[in-house]
This record gives sequence, structure tokens and C-alpha cells, in this order.
Amino acid sequence: MEAAIIQKPAIRLVGLATNVTLYDVQQNRTTLKLSANFMERRAEVKNCINEREVFGLCTDPEDYNPETDPFEFFIGVEASSNEDIPNGMVVREIPANTYVLFTFKGPFENAGAVHAYLYSTWLKQSGYELAGLYNIEIYDERNHGPESEESVTDICFPVRKK
Repeated sequence: MEAAIIQKPAIRLVGLATNVTLYDVQQNRTTLKLSANFMERRAEVKNCINEREVFGLCTDPEDYNPETDPFEFFIGVEASSNEDIPNGMVVREIPANTYVLFTFKGPFENAGAVHAYLYSTWLKQSGYELAGLYNIEIYDERNHGPESEESVTDICFPVRKK
């Protein structure tokens, strides 16, 4: 699996968020339902900067245990300001950072293989360590929906040199 080290500026996202467990994501498909809800409402974000990109943001709690602990799943678009936030939507600010970027093909479940590779192999061999409790998925024109075998998705993890 190929990895690229990239720099991303700070971004402000506006969208929808929910707390879920990994089991809930896999069994109840809560993130898919939230994503569909956001896609129906995304035109309500009047200060959207880039119509071609939608961001998924997963934020883990300290000492995250994937078997039991909930984490936040957010889906939204980059916005130019915190003004005129649509009813029920929230803002998430992501700082400028260095990231390791992986690209995967296929349905959203394939992100699990990226996470597994990151923890089991890449972090041990790269000279980097995680620099935050979140990751960002970027859905652009290469993404044909969360269940499409043809979708291409970028996923970024904040990192720093050890």
C-alpha cells in the first residue's frame, strides 16, 4: 500500500456529526445513513468553498478501544466562515498539519484495511508517529458512492517525525 507525506492547511468544515461504535458502523451502517442525509442537505451550506470535495472526519477519544468505545463521525464540506450554519449542522476546525495519505479503491469497508496497514506496518517502518486522534477521508469526483467497487477515496492521518 503506497503512502505519501503531504502538508494540508487548516480547514473549517460544516456538516453533520454523530457518535458511533465500530460495530454500529459495520452492522447498522449509521455512517452511511448520516452521509446520505448530509448529501441531501449539502446545498444548505451557502459558504462552501469547493463543491467537488466532501470530507469524512473520524475523531477518536483518548485511549480509544475500537471494540467498545464510541468515536465521532462527521461528514461535511469546507466552508469559508462560521456564519449561516444550517440548522442541525456543526462546525469542525482542523489545524494545519503533516499527513500520511493513503488511497484506496472500492466500498467504504475497504478503509479498514488502510487502518490495519497503518497500525500493523506503516507506523512501525516509517519513522513517523500519529500526531492526532483523527483521520480525514476525502470524497471527490473519483468517488462514486460508499458502496461502489469503482470508488477511489483518499484517507489522511496526522503524523510527525519520531
